[in-house]
Amino acid sequence: MRCGLYIRVSTDMQKEKGESLEVQLKRLKAYVDSKEDWIIAEIYKDAGISAKNTNRPEFSRMLEDIEQDKIDAILCTKLDRVFRNTKDFLNTTDDFEKRNIKFVCLEGSIDTSTPAGRVFSTMRAAFAQFERETTAERVRDVMRSRAEEGKWNGGISPFGYYSENKEIKINTEEAKVIKEIYALYLEHRSIRHIVHHFNAGGIKTRRGDLWSPTSIRRMLTNPFYYGIVTYSKRSHTYSGELKRNKKPIFSNGRHPPIISKELFDNVQTIIKEQSKEAPKANAKYLLTGIVYCTVCGSRMHGMANRRSRKVHKYYRCSGYLQKGIAKCKGNAIRVDNLEGSIIGDLKNFSVNSNRLKDALKEVTKINSDNSGVAKERLNCLRNRLAKIQIKKQKIFELYEEGNINKADFLSRKVLAEEEELLVNKEIEALENKTAGTDFDSYDLEHTLGLCKDMKEVYDELDLPDRKELIQGLLTEINVDKHDIKYSIPVQPKFISCLQDSGLFVKSSATGRGSLRLQT
Repeated sequence: MRCGLYIRVSTDMQKEKGESLEVQLKRLKAYVDSKEDWIIAEIYKDAGISAKNTNRPEFSRMLEDIEQDKIDAILCTKLDRVFRNTKDFLNTTDDFEKRNIKFVCLEGSIDTSTPAGRVFSTMRAAFAQFERETTAERVRDVMRSRAEEGKWNGGISPFGYYSENKEIKINTEEAKVIKEIYALYLEHRSIRHIVHHFNAGGIKTRRGDLWSPTSIRRMLTNPFYYGIVTYSKRSHTYSGELKRNKKPIFSNGRHPPIISKELFDNVQTIIKEQSKEAPKANAKYLLTGIVYCTVCGSRMHGMANRRSRKVHKYYRCSGYLQKGIAKCKGNAIRVDNLEGSIIGDLKNFSVNSNRLKDALKEVTKINSDNSGVAKERLNCLRNRLAKIQIKKQKIFELYEEGNINKADFLSRKVLAEEEELLVNKEIEALENKTAGTDFDSYDLEHTLGLCKDMKEVYDELDLPDRKELIQGLLTEINVDKHDIKYSIPVQPKFISCLQDSGLFVKSSATGRGSLRLQT
Protein backbone atom coordinates (compact mmCIF):
# COMPACT_ATOMS: atom_id res chain seq x y z
CA MET A 1 0.00 0.00 0.00
CA ARG A 2 1.39 3.39 -1.05
CA CYS A 3 1.16 5.77 1.91
CA GLY A 4 1.16 9.56 2.02
CA LEU A 5 2.31 10.99 5.37
CA TYR A 6 0.84 14.42 6.21
CA ILE A 7 2.57 16.48 8.92
CA ARG A 8 1.98 20.09 9.95
CA VAL A 9 2.92 22.64 12.61
CA SER A 10 1.58 26.17 12.83
CA THR A 11 3.66 27.71 15.66
CA ASP A 12 6.94 27.38 17.51
CA MET A 13 4.88 26.61 20.62
CA GLN A 14 3.78 23.30 19.12
CA LYS A 15 7.43 22.35 18.59
CA GLU A 16 8.02 22.90 22.28
CA LYS A 17 5.07 20.61 23.10
CA GLY A 18 6.64 17.72 21.23
CA GLU A 19 4.62 18.19 18.06
CA SER A 20 7.45 19.17 15.73
CA LEU A 21 7.54 17.96 12.14
CA GLU A 22 10.39 15.60 13.02
CA VAL A 23 8.48 14.00 15.91
CA GLN A 24 5.33 13.54 13.80
CA LEU A 25 7.34 12.04 10.92
CA LYS A 26 9.18 9.63 13.21
CA ARG A 27 5.89 8.30 14.65
CA LEU A 28 4.31 7.87 11.21
CA LYS A 29 7.36 6.10 9.77
CA ALA A 30 7.38 3.70 12.70
CA TYR A 31 3.71 2.92 12.07
CA VAL A 32 4.29 2.23 8.36
CA ASP A 33 7.29 0.02 9.20
CA SER A 34 5.04 -2.09 11.43
CA LYS A 35 2.74 -2.94 8.52
CA GLU A 36 3.45 -5.58 5.91
CA ASP A 37 3.58 -4.38 2.28
CA TRP A 38 3.08 -0.71 3.30
CA ILE A 39 5.52 1.79 1.76
CA ILE A 40 5.99 5.54 2.08
CA ALA A 41 5.11 6.96 -1.32
CA GLU A 42 5.22 10.66 -0.37
CA ILE A 43 5.67 13.00 2.61
CA TYR A 44 3.71 16.27 2.81
CA LYS A 45 5.06 18.95 5.16
CA ASP A 46 3.20 22.20 5.90
CA ALA A 47 5.40 24.21 8.28
CA GLY A 48 4.16 27.34 10.05
CA ILE A 49 0.69 27.14 8.48
CA SER A 50 -2.60 27.14 10.39
CA ALA A 51 -5.28 24.53 9.69
CA LYS A 52 -7.64 27.48 9.10
CA ASN A 53 -5.64 28.29 5.99
CA THR A 54 -7.41 26.60 3.07
CA ASN A 55 -4.43 27.23 0.77
CA ARG A 56 -1.92 24.92 2.42
CA PRO A 57 0.55 24.10 -0.41
CA GLU A 58 1.44 20.57 0.70
CA PHE A 59 -2.15 19.69 1.59
CA SER A 60 -3.20 20.79 -1.92
CA ARG A 61 -0.38 18.71 -3.43
CA MET A 62 -1.58 15.72 -1.43
CA LEU A 63 -5.11 16.08 -2.85
CA GLU A 64 -3.67 16.32 -6.38
CA ASP A 65 -1.67 13.13 -5.83
CA ILE A 66 -4.83 11.37 -4.64
CA GLU A 67 -6.63 12.52 -7.79
CA GLN A 68 -3.76 11.19 -9.92
CA ASP A 69 -3.87 7.81 -8.12
CA LYS A 70 -0.35 8.13 -6.68
CA ILE A 71 -1.24 7.06 -3.13
CA ASP A 72 -3.59 4.56 -1.47
CA ALA A 73 -3.62 5.81 2.14
CA ILE A 74 -3.23 9.05 4.11
CA LEU A 75 -1.65 8.96 7.58
CA CYS A 76 -1.43 11.70 10.24
CA THR A 77 -0.68 11.84 13.96
CA LYS A 78 -3.68 13.99 15.05
CA LEU A 79 -6.91 15.03 13.34
CA ASP A 80 -6.28 18.75 13.88
CA ARG A 81 -3.04 18.43 11.88
CA VAL A 82 -5.23 17.91 8.78
CA PHE A 83 -8.76 19.25 9.28
CA ARG A 84 -10.15 22.64 10.33
CA ASN A 85 -13.41 21.38 11.82
CA THR A 86 -15.82 18.45 11.87
CA LYS A 87 -17.50 19.50 8.62
CA ASP A 88 -14.13 19.69 6.88
CA PHE A 89 -13.24 16.24 8.24
CA LEU A 90 -16.50 14.66 7.05
CA ASN A 91 -16.32 16.21 3.56
CA THR A 92 -12.68 15.26 3.01
CA THR A 93 -12.90 11.71 4.36
CA ASP A 94 -16.07 11.21 2.29
CA ASP A 95 -14.01 12.08 -0.80
CA PHE A 96 -11.31 9.67 0.40
CA GLU A 97 -13.89 6.89 0.69
CA LYS A 98 -15.23 7.51 -2.83
CA ARG A 99 -11.68 7.19 -4.18
CA ASN A 100 -11.01 4.11 -2.01
CA ILE A 101 -8.34 5.98 0.00
CA LYS A 102 -7.65 4.62 3.48
CA PHE A 103 -7.31 7.29 6.24
CA VAL A 104 -5.38 6.53 9.43
CA CYS A 105 -4.84 8.82 12.44
CA LEU A 106 -2.47 7.53 15.12
CA GLU A 107 -4.12 9.40 18.00
CA GLY A 108 -7.20 7.39 18.92
CA SER A 109 -6.26 4.60 16.48
CA ILE A 110 -8.64 5.99 13.86
CA ASP A 111 -9.15 3.95 10.71
CA THR A 112 -12.00 5.08 8.41
CA SER A 113 -12.01 1.85 6.42
CA THR A 114 -14.51 0.30 8.89
CA PRO A 115 -18.03 1.52 9.92
CA ALA A 116 -17.04 1.63 13.61
CA GLY A 117 -13.88 3.53 12.72
CA ARG A 118 -15.88 6.15 10.80
CA VAL A 119 -18.29 6.74 13.71
CA PHE A 120 -15.48 6.98 16.26
CA SER A 121 -13.41 9.26 14.00
CA THR A 122 -16.38 11.65 13.61
CA MET A 123 -16.68 11.90 17.38
CA ARG A 124 -12.93 12.48 17.70
CA ALA A 125 -13.08 15.22 15.04
CA ALA A 126 -15.89 16.99 16.92
CA PHE A 127 -13.95 16.90 20.21
CA ALA A 128 -10.76 18.06 18.45
CA GLN A 129 -12.66 21.03 17.00
CA PHE A 130 -14.14 21.83 20.42
CA GLU A 131 -10.68 21.73 22.05
CA ARG A 132 -9.14 23.91 19.34
CA GLU A 133 -11.93 26.52 19.47
CA THR A 134 -11.81 26.62 23.29
CA THR A 135 -8.04 27.20 23.22
CA ALA A 136 -8.42 29.91 20.56
CA GLU A 137 -11.09 31.64 22.64
CA ARG A 138 -8.83 31.66 25.71
CA VAL A 139 -5.99 33.15 23.65
CA ARG A 140 -8.32 35.83 22.25
CA ASP A 141 -9.50 36.72 25.75
CA VAL A 142 -5.92 37.17 26.96
CA MET A 143 -4.96 39.29 23.94
CA ARG A 144 -8.12 41.41 24.28
CA SER A 145 -7.35 42.01 27.94
CA ARG A 146 -3.76 43.02 27.13
CA ALA A 147 -4.95 45.42 24.41
CA GLU A 148 -7.47 47.03 26.77
CA GLU A 149 -4.58 47.62 29.19
CA GLY A 150 -2.58 49.28 26.41
CA LYS A 151 -0.06 46.45 26.09
CA TRP A 152 1.55 45.37 22.82
CA ASN A 153 0.39 41.89 21.81
CA GLY A 154 3.64 40.82 20.22
CA GLY A 155 4.72 40.10 16.67
CA ILE A 156 6.99 42.27 14.53
CA SER A 157 7.17 45.76 15.99
CA PRO A 158 5.99 48.57 13.67
CA PHE A 159 8.60 50.54 11.73
CA GLY A 160 9.91 53.22 14.11
CA TYR A 161 9.95 50.91 17.13
CA TYR A 162 11.79 47.89 18.51
CA SER A 163 10.96 45.37 21.23
CA GLU A 164 13.17 44.85 24.29
CA ASN A 165 12.22 42.73 27.31
CA LYS A 166 8.58 42.72 26.13
CA GLU A 167 8.55 46.53 26.03
CA ILE A 168 8.13 48.66 22.90
CA LYS A 169 10.74 51.41 22.55
CA ILE A 170 11.42 54.04 19.89
CA ASN A 171 14.04 53.33 17.22
CA THR A 172 15.53 56.81 16.86
CA GLU A 173 16.64 56.51 13.22
CA GLU A 174 13.41 54.91 12.02
CA ALA A 175 11.34 57.44 13.99
CA LYS A 176 13.00 60.24 11.96
CA VAL A 177 11.73 58.56 8.79
CA ILE A 178 8.19 58.32 10.22
CA LYS A 179 8.19 62.03 11.06
CA GLU A 180 9.46 62.86 7.56
CA ILE A 181 6.71 60.73 5.98
CA TYR A 182 4.00 62.69 7.81
CA ALA A 183 5.66 66.05 7.07
CA LEU A 184 6.05 65.28 3.35
CA TYR A 185 2.46 64.13 3.07
CA LEU A 186 1.14 67.31 4.67
CA GLU A 187 3.29 69.37 2.30
CA HIS A 188 2.72 67.52 -1.00
CA ARG A 189 -0.49 65.53 -0.31
CA SER A 190 0.98 62.68 -2.37
CA ILE A 191 2.03 59.18 -1.29
CA ARG A 192 3.76 58.68 -4.64
CA HIS A 193 5.91 61.77 -4.03
CA ILE A 194 7.13 60.27 -0.73
CA VAL A 195 7.93 56.94 -2.41
CA HIS A 196 9.95 58.59 -5.20
CA HIS A 197 11.70 60.89 -2.71
CA PHE A 198 12.87 58.01 -0.48
CA ASN A 199 13.80 55.59 -3.27
CA ALA A 200 15.72 58.23 -5.25
CA GLY A 201 17.53 59.27 -2.06
CA GLY A 202 18.60 55.72 -1.24
CA ILE A 203 16.49 55.49 1.93
CA LYS A 204 15.51 51.83 2.36
CA THR A 205 12.86 49.96 4.32
CA ARG A 206 13.81 47.92 7.39
CA ARG A 207 14.45 44.93 5.12
CA GLY A 208 16.56 46.95 2.72
CA ASP A 209 13.87 47.05 0.01
CA LEU A 210 12.47 49.91 -2.05
CA TRP A 211 9.47 51.74 -0.63
CA SER A 212 6.01 51.18 -2.11
CA PRO A 213 2.75 53.18 -1.85
CA THR A 214 1.23 50.36 0.22
CA SER A 215 3.89 50.53 2.94
CA ILE A 216 3.71 54.34 3.12
CA ARG A 217 -0.09 54.34 3.29
CA ARG A 218 0.00 51.75 6.08
CA MET A 219 2.23 54.04 8.15
CA LEU A 220 0.10 57.09 7.46
CA THR A 221 -3.03 55.31 8.74
CA ASN A 222 -1.58 53.46 11.76
CA PRO A 223 -2.75 55.05 15.07
CA PHE A 224 0.06 53.23 16.89
CA TYR A 225 2.31 56.17 15.97
CA TYR A 226 0.37 58.59 18.20
CA GLY A 227 0.18 56.11 21.09
CA ILE A 228 -2.88 53.94 20.39
CA VAL A 229 -3.02 50.12 20.60
CA THR A 230 -5.63 48.41 18.42
CA TYR A 231 -6.97 44.87 18.57
CA SER A 232 -9.53 42.79 16.68
CA LYS A 233 -9.78 44.97 13.59
CA ARG A 234 -10.53 41.75 11.73
CA SER A 235 -11.84 38.38 12.85
CA HIS A 236 -12.20 34.92 11.33
CA THR A 237 -15.55 33.59 10.17
CA TYR A 238 -16.56 29.97 10.77
CA SER A 239 -15.18 29.06 7.34
CA GLY A 240 -11.81 30.62 8.21
CA GLU A 241 -12.17 33.79 6.12
CA LEU A 242 -11.16 37.21 7.48
CA LYS A 243 -13.84 39.88 7.88
CA ARG A 244 -13.73 43.47 9.15
CA ASN A 245 -14.81 43.80 12.79
CA LYS A 246 -17.38 46.56 13.37
CA LYS A 247 -16.23 47.16 16.97
CA PRO A 248 -12.42 46.90 17.23
CA ILE A 249 -10.60 47.84 20.44
CA PHE A 250 -8.71 51.16 20.63
CA SER A 251 -6.76 51.80 23.86
CA ASN A 252 -4.14 54.25 25.05
CA GLY A 253 -0.90 52.33 24.67
CA ARG A 254 1.97 52.06 27.12
CA HIS A 255 4.48 52.77 24.34
CA PRO A 256 5.81 56.30 23.60
CA PRO A 257 4.22 58.11 20.61
CA ILE A 258 6.29 59.38 17.65
CA ILE A 259 3.75 61.94 16.35
CA SER A 260 0.87 63.90 17.85
CA LYS A 261 -2.81 62.98 17.53
CA GLU A 262 -3.43 66.35 15.87
CA LEU A 263 -0.91 65.57 13.11
CA PHE A 264 -2.40 62.09 12.62
CA ASP A 265 -5.96 63.48 12.36
CA ASN A 266 -4.89 66.13 9.81
CA VAL A 267 -3.35 63.43 7.62
CA GLN A 268 -6.50 61.24 7.84
CA THR A 269 -8.63 64.19 6.69
CA ILE A 270 -6.47 64.67 3.58
CA ILE A 271 -6.49 60.93 2.80
CA LYS A 272 -10.31 60.83 2.96
CA GLU A 273 -10.62 63.90 0.74
CA GLN A 274 -8.30 62.43 -1.87
CA SER A 275 -10.00 59.03 -1.86
CA LYS A 276 -13.28 60.74 -2.78
CA GLU A 277 -11.61 62.68 -5.61
CA ALA A 278 -9.61 59.77 -7.05
CA PRO A 279 -11.07 58.63 -10.40
CA LYS A 280 -11.44 54.94 -11.20
CA ALA A 281 -9.43 55.37 -14.37
CA ASN A 282 -8.48 51.87 -15.45
CA ALA A 283 -12.07 50.75 -16.11
CA LYS A 284 -12.01 52.70 -19.40
CA TYR A 285 -8.76 51.25 -20.77
CA LEU A 286 -9.13 48.22 -23.05
CA LEU A 287 -5.81 46.55 -22.27
CA THR A 288 -5.55 47.01 -18.50
CA GLY A 289 -4.03 43.93 -16.88
CA ILE A 290 -2.23 42.49 -19.92
CA VAL A 291 0.25 45.27 -20.82
CA TYR A 292 3.77 44.81 -19.42
CA CYS A 293 6.88 47.00 -19.38
CA THR A 294 9.83 45.26 -21.07
CA VAL A 295 12.32 47.35 -19.08
CA CYS A 296 11.40 46.09 -15.58
CA GLY A 297 8.61 43.54 -16.13
CA SER A 298 5.94 45.49 -14.23
CA ARG A 299 2.37 45.92 -15.45
CA MET A 300 1.49 49.16 -17.25
CA HIS A 301 -1.62 51.05 -16.12
CA GLY A 302 -3.80 53.46 -18.05
CA MET A 303 -3.85 57.06 -16.86
CA ALA A 304 -4.67 60.54 -18.14
CA ASN A 305 -2.28 63.49 -18.40
CA ARG A 306 -3.97 66.92 -18.60
CA ARG A 307 -1.96 69.67 -20.25
CA SER A 308 -3.19 72.89 -21.89
CA ARG A 309 -6.85 71.81 -21.78
CA LYS A 310 -5.98 68.65 -23.72
CA VAL A 311 -6.18 65.22 -22.15
CA HIS A 312 -3.56 62.72 -23.30
CA LYS A 313 -3.97 59.12 -22.18
CA TYR A 314 -1.02 56.80 -21.62
CA TYR A 315 -0.18 53.33 -20.45
CA ARG A 316 2.57 53.95 -17.87
CA CYS A 317 4.87 51.53 -16.08
CA SER A 318 3.52 50.78 -12.58
CA GLY A 319 7.06 50.02 -11.38
CA TYR A 320 8.04 53.63 -12.07
CA LEU A 321 4.77 55.02 -10.71
CA GLN A 322 5.11 53.12 -7.44
CA LYS A 323 8.87 53.14 -6.81
CA GLY A 324 10.34 55.82 -9.08
CA ILE A 325 13.55 55.81 -11.14
CA ALA A 326 15.17 53.36 -8.71
CA LYS A 327 12.87 50.73 -10.24
CA CYS A 328 12.34 51.89 -13.86
CA LYS A 329 12.98 54.83 -16.19
CA GLY A 330 9.32 55.69 -16.76
CA ASN A 331 8.29 53.62 -19.79
CA ALA A 332 5.05 54.95 -21.35
CA ILE A 333 3.07 54.71 -24.59
CA ARG A 334 0.09 56.68 -25.91
CA VAL A 335 -3.19 54.79 -25.45
CA ASP A 336 -4.40 55.56 -28.99
CA ASN A 337 -1.11 54.29 -30.49
CA LEU A 338 -1.10 50.99 -28.58
CA GLU A 339 -4.81 50.21 -28.75
CA GLY A 340 -5.02 51.30 -32.40
CA SER A 341 -2.16 48.99 -33.37
CA ILE A 342 -3.59 45.99 -31.50
CA ILE A 343 -7.17 46.45 -32.74
CA GLY A 344 -6.01 46.93 -36.34
CA ASP A 345 -3.91 43.75 -36.32
CA LEU A 346 -6.64 41.63 -34.76
CA LYS A 347 -9.25 42.86 -37.22
CA ASN A 348 -6.98 41.95 -40.13
CA PHE A 349 -6.03 38.54 -38.74
CA SER A 350 -6.99 35.61 -40.99
CA VAL A 351 -6.32 31.89 -41.32
CA ASN A 352 -6.96 29.50 -44.22
CA SER A 353 -9.81 27.37 -42.79
CA ASN A 354 -9.20 24.30 -45.00
CA ARG A 355 -5.53 24.09 -44.00
CA LEU A 356 -6.55 24.53 -40.36
CA LYS A 357 -9.03 21.60 -40.53
CA ASP A 358 -6.39 19.34 -42.09
CA ALA A 359 -3.91 20.28 -39.34
CA LEU A 360 -6.45 19.59 -36.59
CA LYS A 361 -7.33 16.17 -38.07
CA GLU A 362 -3.66 15.22 -38.08
CA VAL A 363 -3.19 16.31 -34.45
CA THR A 364 -6.31 14.38 -33.36
CA LYS A 365 -5.22 11.18 -35.16
CA ILE A 366 -1.70 11.23 -33.71
CA ASN A 367 -2.97 11.76 -30.16
CA SER A 368 -5.67 9.07 -30.49
CA ASP A 369 -3.12 6.47 -31.65
CA ASN A 370 -0.52 7.29 -28.99
CA SER A 371 -2.60 8.07 -25.91
CA GLY A 372 -4.00 4.59 -25.18
CA VAL A 373 -0.67 2.80 -25.57
CA ALA A 374 1.17 5.35 -23.43
CA LYS A 375 -1.35 5.24 -20.59
CA GLU A 376 -1.31 1.44 -20.49
CA ARG A 377 2.49 1.54 -20.26
CA LEU A 378 2.28 4.14 -17.45
CA ASN A 379 0.05 1.87 -15.34
CA CYS A 380 2.52 -1.02 -15.76
CA LEU A 381 5.45 1.20 -14.77
CA ARG A 382 3.68 2.53 -11.66
CA ASN A 383 2.90 -1.01 -10.50
CA ARG A 384 6.52 -1.97 -11.11
CA LEU A 385 7.71 1.06 -9.13
CA ALA A 386 5.51 0.10 -6.16
CA LYS A 387 7.02 -3.41 -6.19
CA ILE A 388 10.57 -2.00 -6.29
CA GLN A 389 9.83 0.20 -3.27
CA ILE A 390 8.46 -2.81 -1.36
CA LYS A 391 11.60 -4.76 -2.31
CA LYS A 392 13.83 -1.91 -1.04
CA GLN A 393 12.01 -1.87 2.27
CA LYS A 394 12.43 -5.64 2.65
CA ILE A 395 16.17 -5.31 1.95
CA PHE A 396 16.44 -2.85 4.85
CA GLU A 397 14.45 -5.20 7.10
CA LEU A 398 16.71 -8.16 6.23
CA TYR A 399 19.79 -6.11 7.12
CA GLU A 400 18.29 -4.77 10.37
CA GLU A 401 17.32 -8.30 11.45
CA GLY A 402 20.85 -9.58 10.71
CA ASN A 403 19.80 -11.94 7.91
CA ILE A 404 22.25 -10.39 5.40
CA ASN A 405 25.68 -8.81 5.89
CA LYS A 406 26.57 -5.19 5.08
CA ALA A 407 28.22 -5.98 1.71
CA ASP A 408 25.19 -7.97 0.54
CA PHE A 409 22.88 -5.20 1.81
CA LEU A 410 24.75 -2.46 -0.09
CA SER A 411 24.87 -4.53 -3.28
CA ARG A 412 21.12 -5.25 -3.23
CA LYS A 413 20.32 -1.65 -2.29
CA VAL A 414 22.34 -0.20 -5.23
CA LEU A 415 20.67 -2.56 -7.73
CA ALA A 416 17.18 -1.67 -6.44
CA GLU A 417 17.91 2.08 -6.54
CA GLU A 418 19.27 1.87 -10.09
CA GLU A 419 16.15 0.01 -11.20
CA GLU A 420 13.97 2.57 -9.40
CA LEU A 421 15.78 5.46 -11.11
CA LEU A 422 15.27 3.96 -14.59
CA VAL A 423 11.56 3.35 -13.97
CA ASN A 424 11.07 6.89 -12.60
CA LYS A 425 12.77 8.38 -15.67
CA GLU A 426 10.54 6.40 -18.02
CA ILE A 427 7.43 7.43 -16.05
CA GLU A 428 8.45 11.10 -16.17
CA ALA A 429 9.12 10.92 -19.93
CA LEU A 430 5.74 9.29 -20.61
CA GLU A 431 3.87 11.75 -18.36
CA ASN A 432 5.43 14.68 -20.22
CA LYS A 433 4.61 13.08 -23.56
CA THR A 434 0.96 12.40 -22.71
CA ALA A 435 0.34 15.71 -20.88
CA GLY A 436 -2.54 17.49 -22.57
CA THR A 437 -3.21 14.80 -25.20
CA ASP A 438 -6.86 14.44 -24.20
CA PHE A 439 -8.29 17.38 -26.10
CA ASP A 440 -10.54 18.40 -28.89
CA SER A 441 -10.21 21.30 -31.29
CA TYR A 442 -12.32 23.62 -29.12
CA ASP A 443 -9.47 25.78 -27.79
CA LEU A 444 -8.10 26.69 -31.20
CA GLU A 445 -11.49 27.05 -32.87
CA HIS A 446 -12.67 29.25 -29.99
CA THR A 447 -9.67 31.52 -30.55
CA LEU A 448 -10.42 31.76 -34.26
CA GLY A 449 -14.08 32.49 -33.46
CA LEU A 450 -12.98 35.47 -31.36
CA CYS A 451 -10.84 36.68 -34.27
CA LYS A 452 -13.90 36.49 -36.50
CA ASP A 453 -15.86 38.55 -33.95
CA MET A 454 -13.11 41.19 -34.06
CA LYS A 455 -13.75 41.62 -37.77
CA GLU A 456 -17.52 41.45 -37.82
CA VAL A 457 -18.96 42.81 -34.56
CA TYR A 458 -16.20 44.62 -32.63
CA ASP A 459 -17.34 48.13 -33.63
CA GLU A 460 -20.88 47.41 -32.42
CA LEU A 461 -19.82 46.32 -28.91
CA ASP A 462 -19.76 48.50 -25.79
CA LEU A 463 -16.52 49.03 -23.84
CA PRO A 464 -16.76 46.08 -21.38
CA ASP A 465 -17.54 43.63 -24.21
CA ARG A 466 -14.69 44.99 -26.35
CA LYS A 467 -12.33 44.57 -23.42
CA GLU A 468 -13.50 40.98 -22.82
CA LEU A 469 -13.11 40.11 -26.53
CA ILE A 470 -9.55 41.47 -26.82
CA GLN A 471 -8.41 39.94 -23.52
CA GLY A 472 -9.89 36.61 -24.61
CA LEU A 473 -7.40 36.64 -27.49
CA LEU A 474 -4.28 38.17 -25.95
CA THR A 475 -2.77 37.19 -22.61
CA GLU A 476 0.26 39.49 -22.64
CA ILE A 477 1.47 42.58 -24.50
CA ASN A 478 5.08 43.67 -23.93
CA VAL A 479 5.87 47.32 -24.59
CA ASP A 480 8.88 49.59 -24.71
CA LYS A 481 9.12 53.05 -26.27
CA HIS A 482 10.05 51.68 -29.68
CA ASP A 483 8.41 48.28 -29.97
CA ILE A 484 5.21 46.34 -29.23
CA LYS A 485 5.38 42.54 -28.92
CA TYR A 486 2.43 40.20 -28.58
CA SER A 487 1.01 36.99 -30.00
CA ILE A 488 -2.12 34.87 -30.04
CA PRO A 489 -0.99 31.92 -27.88
CA VAL A 490 -1.14 28.37 -29.20
CA GLN A 491 -1.03 25.29 -26.98
CA PRO A 492 2.16 23.21 -27.45
CA LYS A 493 0.20 20.17 -28.64
CA PHE A 494 -0.80 22.02 -31.85
CA ILE A 495 2.67 23.31 -32.68
CA SER A 496 4.17 20.58 -34.89
CA CYS A 497 1.17 20.27 -37.20
CA LEU A 498 0.44 23.98 -37.43
CA GLN A 499 4.09 24.70 -38.18
CA ASP A 500 3.99 22.26 -41.10
CA SER A 501 0.78 23.83 -42.40
CA GLY A 502 2.31 27.32 -42.43
CA LEU A 503 -0.17 28.64 -39.84
CA PHE A 504 2.33 28.89 -37.02
CA VAL A 505 5.30 31.16 -36.37
CA LYS A 506 8.01 30.37 -33.79
CA SER A 507 9.97 33.32 -32.46
CA SER A 508 13.74 32.74 -32.56
CA ALA A 509 14.16 35.31 -29.80
CA THR A 510 11.78 33.82 -27.21
CA GLY A 511 11.20 30.29 -28.44
CA ARG A 512 7.47 30.86 -28.03
CA GLY A 513 4.89 30.26 -30.71
CA SER A 514 1.96 32.22 -32.09
CA LEU A 515 -0.55 32.08 -34.88
CA ARG A 516 0.67 33.90 -37.95
CA LEU A 517 -0.82 37.37 -38.39
CA GLN A 518 -1.69 37.59 -42.09
CA THR A 519 -2.49 41.23 -42.81
